[in-house]
Order: sequence, then C-alpha cells, then structure tokens
Amino acid sequence: MNNHMRANLKEYAHLFNILRDGEGFWKIALYVRLSKDDGKSVSKSILFQIKMIARFIRDELKNFEVVDIYIDDGLTGTDFERHDYIRLHDDVENKEINCIIVKDLTRYARNIADGIKELDCYVLEHKIRFISIDIPEIDTYKDPKAISSPEVYQALQDAENHARNTSVKIRRVQAVKREDGEPTGGFPPYGYLKNPDPLEKNFIIDPEASEIIKQIFLWSYSGLGSTAIAKKLNDMGISNPTDYKKSKGFNYSNPHAKNNSGKWWPQTVSRLLKSKVYIGFMEQGKTTSFDHKRHKQEPVQSEKHILVADCHEKIIGDDMFENVAEGRKARTRITKTGEPHLFSNLVCCAGCKRALAKTNNKNQTSYLVCRTNRLLGNFCNEKASVRLDKLEQDVLVLIQSQINLVADLQAIVEKINQKPKIKNRSQRLEELHHETQNKINSSRKKLTDSWNDWKDGFLSREQYIIINADIEKKIEQLQITQKNVLNLQNKIKQGISSNDRYFEKFLKYRNIDSLNRLLLNELVKKIYINSDKSIDIVFNYQDQYLLILDFIRENNIDIKNQKIRKREK
Repeated sequence: MNNHMRANLKEYAHLFNILRDGEGFWKIALYVRLSKDDGKSVSKSILFQIKMIARFIRDELKNFEVVDIYIDDGLTGTDFERHDYIRLHDDVENKEINCIIVKDLTRYARNIADGIKELDCYVLEHKIRFISIDIPEIDTYKDPKAISSPEVYQALQDAENHARNTSVKIRRVQAVKREDGEPTGGFPPYGYLKNPDPLEKNFIIDPEASEIIKQIFLWSYSGLGSTAIAKKLNDMGISNPTDYKKSKGFNYSNPHAKNNSGKWWPQTVSRLLKSKVYIGFMEQGKTTSFDHKRHKQEPVQSEKHILVADCHEKIIGDDMFENVAEGRKARTRITKTGEPHLFSNLVCCAGCKRALAKTNNKNQTSYLVCRTNRLLGNFCNEKASVRLDKLEQDVLVLIQSQINLVADLQAIVEKINQKPKIKNRSQRLEELHHETQNKINSSRKKLTDSWNDWKDGFLSREQYIIINADIEKKIEQLQITQKNVLNLQNKIKQGISSNDRYFEKFLKYRNIDSLNRLLLNELVKKIYINSDKSIDIVFNYQDQYLLILDFIRENNIDIKNQKIRKREK
C-alpha cells in the first residue's frame, strides 16, 4: 500500500478494485456526507456511498487516479461550512483535483440558491468534471449543460424542502422537550453529570465540579468580583469547565473556546453565577438559529429563555443564589476611599454618550465629568459635568416623580378595567407591524432583483454576494423587530391589569427618601447630563410603559386631561 496515501483513502482503500488507471488524467475526489437527520439509514451511510462510487469508478471510468475521500459525517447540507468540503475546495484550488464524484446531488448541497451558484459557477469556472451517479445523473464532461437542467433545479428544491420540513419537525420536538424540562443539549452544565439511568432524563450532581461551584458562590457572597474569583481559581490550578470535561474523557467541544487555554476568565465566572441551573432549574432556549439554512447561533433575550423549576437536585440554596444576585447588582467600582460609586456606569454625557468619570476638586467636592475631549481631542460639544451630591438630589426627585406617574397610570388602568367593554389593542403596534412587513417584502424583492442582475451579468459574483448578505442581514433584523411587535400585540390582547409587574417594580419604592444601587439598577437604564446641567433619565421597562399608554388611549382616555404628574424623560 502507498505509504503516502491520505488517511481517509487508506481506511477505505480495500473497497476499490483499482485506485489508478492509465496515466491518471482524472484526479478524482469522492465527496460523501451524512447529516444527523439521515439517522442510521444504510442507503445513505458513509460506507454505502463509498461502495457505490467505487463500483461506478470500476465500471465506468478510465485513465484516473483516486486522490482522496472527503467525508463530512453528521453535518447538514444546507450550507457549505463543512470541514472536508472546505478541504476539497482547497485541493481544487491547488490543482490536485479535477473530478468530483458524489452518490447523489443532495450529498453535495441541500440549499437551492447556494447549490445552483456552486454548480453553475464554481464547478464550471474551475473546469471540474462533476459526476452525480444517482438520479438526476450528471457528468459535466459528457454533457456540460446537464448541470443547469430543470431536473437538477428540482432535485435541489426537493432537498431543500426536505431539510426545511425536517428542521421544523425537530424544532417542534425540541420545544416540547424544553417545556417539559427535558434536556435537549449534548452535555450537562458544569457541576452536573448525565443520569446513568437511560429512563431518567434529569441531571445528577458531579461530586467534584459541584464543590467548585459552591466555592465560587461563597467567594461572590463574601464580596469578591468575577475577576478576583477567576484569579483565585487559576492560582489554585483548577481547570476551567471546558478543560475539566475533556479531562474526564467527554467528547466535548465549545465553539466559543476554540483556543481554550484551560484558564478561568471573569466572563465564565459571571455566567455560572447567573445560571439558575444550580437552583434546580432547567434553562434552555438561550440561543437560536434563524432557519434551516443559517446555522449561526444567535443569543435569545434572557426573559425569553425557557425555565422549568425542580428538574434536578440543587447545588446552591435559593437564599444564597438571591443574595449573590443582589450583591452582584449592587457591586460597582470602588473608589480610592473604599466607598462604592453610586452612579458608576449609569451616568453618561448627552453628547458623546460616554460614561462620566468621577473626580474631586481642591476642596474634595466630587464631580462627574466628561473626559472625551481630554482623551480624544475636540470630539464632544456638550462637555457635561455635574456635582455628585447635586446629581443625587435631582435624580431622587425625578425618580419620585416617575413613581408618582406610575401610581397615576395604575389608577387609570384600574378605572378602565371596571368598564363593561374594554379595547385590548394598540393602533401604534398595528401600524408598526404593517410598516415592518412592507419593509420585509421590499427587501425580499431586492433579493430577487439582485439574483436576476447577477444571472444577467449586470453584477459580478463578488458584488452579488455582498449585496445579498447585506439584504439578508436587514431582513433578519426586520424579522426580529416584527417578532417583538407580535409579542407585544399578543400581550396587550390579554389586557393590562392594575397588578401588572411594571406597576409593582416602581411602586414598591413609593416611599423612598434616598437612593441606593439596587434601586438604580432596577429602575434606571441610563442618566444623561446635558451641558446646561439638565438631566434626562431613561427608565427601564419602556416597552411595557408604552403598552400601558396605548391601552389607556385605545380606551378613550386622554392622558393630557387627566390629573397626572408630568413625566420626565
């Protein structure tokens, strides 16, 4: 056997009668792929695909050399982010391959747009002989036009439809499992192990890693920040979660830790301290992909995560978890005097939107000032500054005013709910929904137009790819907006109660006479200081606030004519 034979070919060489014929003009690459949804089907297995292609080569081809077998096992065909597919492309670019053979077209692509682009452009431009031995049969050497036949388009369309339908079914099954608290991921979170009983889906505690989790929470409860905790763990030589799982023999890989150093990072510590999994919750649905073609995982807003309580034994007690959470909210930058800065990272310049820095004058009076011009030159026109004690007084008054406003809104909502007929709708949201849908339709038309311009030669391939990516990104953003609007519409359809959580969040501070960090974190998003020393406060829960105003207006109550206190920005 040739000692220089590549690893994949060496493993399956026994399936071939001959690996080289004549002068070996055709440098053959076998491309085989098995996706997860193919299951254990013998007809689609890697071994079966190789056997079929080997038989075809034996019976049909002359003057060839089999260079390698490119195998993507367990990967989808709806995109081209596949390891061996990329390796195949590199070998084509290096002139090592001039003939690609697949069992059937769906092994190569299941995405009609990218599939056609790949076959029409890449294969023909690189003068590759492309052979598909199953229906639809393709051999671009014998019939170059076969690659653009209606049968090929239909096969790709059928394959994409199958991928889409499979994706929908899998998502539905996973949604049911998540709602039942059943794990859908491959590995338990750090601190837990899979239950050895196959009939039990819940996690069991990992005796070793769970002690590290307990220590992390104790350190945080005692006042240490995430950076200090990470340093302690590294100094003690404790492996981070990724290294720990690998050291236990798990076939674990973290896409966010490709260059894992084995060290703890503050972000890792923060993530563990926020995770409710340690108080018995199953928390899932934290990321999602857009559809069956775009597999990049995007984060989901934390309030939309699926949480199911009492799914497994707790590592941390509820009181400890809550105390740590409150302590982390209140924890902020420590000044030279050892006192925490009440407004740290909350107060910004209205001009440059950068956080104001704390400084003292000669009399040791504390100020917050914009340092953008000092750091970056003449960049900010506002040059905001405010005396810290004066800011605290003014912010307290504004928050008290906002709380009074919320109390007035609650009274109006309670009055509306006593009426015999209530309108649970929002004209503002309906108009926004219609406007967003029109923008989505317009963007989709631009996608079609750019495709036609590319096919007709008005755009280069590079121009088409750039334009297509920009439009698809815009559509994704619009669809996220549309989804948020629909969620808000569904919420207002259920009605607004005087017991709404928005009222609860503000009114529990009704009798405040001083500020603290917990209050500010809960109610305030940002505080902006203008050059004239005026203050603008952006409060949290703005979506719910606007929803309440919509509810009031739809029920024919003019807020301006009510005895209601003026709301600050």
